[in-house]
Amino acid sequence: MFDIKMLLNTVPVSMALALGVAIAPDTTSASQLQPSSLALTTPYTPHPTPQFKPIQLAQSNPPPPPTNPGSSSAGGRRDPSNCPQDEGIATTRSLLTALSPTAKPGFTSAERPTFLVYVPKTSAKNAEFSLRNRMGQGVYRTVVALTNTPDLLRITLPTQSPPLEVGKPYTWSLAVICNPNDRLDDRFVTGMVQRIALDATRLRQIQQASPREQVALYQKADVWYDAIAVLDQLKRSQRNDPGINTTWRELLQSGGVDAINDGEAGGR
Repeated sequence: MFDIKMLLNTVPVSMALALGVAIAPDTTSASQLQPSSLALTTPYTPHPTPQFKPIQLAQSNPPPPPTNPGSSSAGGRRDPSNCPQDEGIATTRSLLTALSPTAKPGFTSAERPTFLVYVPKTSAKNAEFSLRNRMGQGVYRTVVALTNTPDLLRITLPTQSPPLEVGKPYTWSLAVICNPNDRLDDRFVTGMVQRIALDATRLRQIQQASPREQVALYQKADVWYDAIAVLDQLKRSQRNDPGINTTWRELLQSGGVDAINDGEAGGR
């Protein structure tokens, strides 16, 4: 049998080392394939979670008013007082006033009714009228020039605008544009209107009646907007008729509308 010890005693050291490496297992390469003992025994310490300080958001200014009539509300504050720059020229009784009833329903029988708004003395150049349906969707919008205030503005829906639907409520508004660069300064008033269908007999009576009789028939049918529109036409054509002026004041009072200074309101 071959004696390995005898062989190692007879060969040079360098050869013995080479032979020993060849015979011994390749422990170096094997150790490289095994996980490090240090990695297995060293406990894992997670990184600390960073602490974030809460950020205090700055208070922002209120958003500008939406473009009329695209949303549920007209621009500016709900303030029927005068524009800031007009405080020195306005009288105590001069207030922006919508001729829209509050003490009774705001009915009309017209497809495209007329709306009346008293505008006091102002340096504003324009006002914006808008009409929205019950969902807040815009139906009609127009800009009205303010050329001779104080004045009683008359806005009639034009033929190109859609007719009011029977039984559907609408909201209308008129905003005096005090500052075109900041619509939050607008002064505006609003009203409600709803179209109703008159029966054929009453409608025929109204069509055949005189303007004075029409006012009485509209009042009897509780169609307030139509009555005030016809009475406004009578006032402009017969300014000195005391009976018409009395009926005018009584109709405003019945609708819960503030009295208007007839001496201030101009005519168009």
